[in-house]
Amino acid sequence: MVNTGRMVREKGKTKKHGREYVILDDDSNELWEIDYDTGHAVNVSEYVKIGSLKHDSIVKYSGGIEDFLLKQRDCKNIHFHETTGVPARLHMNSCSFETHT
Repeated sequence: MVNTGRMVREKGKTKKHGREYVILDDDSNELWEIDYDTGHAVNVSEYVKIGSLKHDSIVKYSGGIEDFLLKQRDCKNIHFHETTGVPARLHMNSCSFETHT
């Protein structure tokens, strides 16, 4: 796995800073942007083209976003939200989380 943050840790350890992009279940239609500085992850599949990202900034994971955050990044207190943007037709799934200190 290759990540884009300033501090990268191995499996089971917290990634404390920066952003990374995760393609879930080997499905290039589900792309999540994870921001460890703010503690938010957003499904950006409809808004970000994978081709516009550096390939070394994308992690592929066979599982869901909650599983990835819990098992791969050791995050906790994950809460899912459905947000509505402006205009109202823009909906995105997101979650917030805490990293272990």
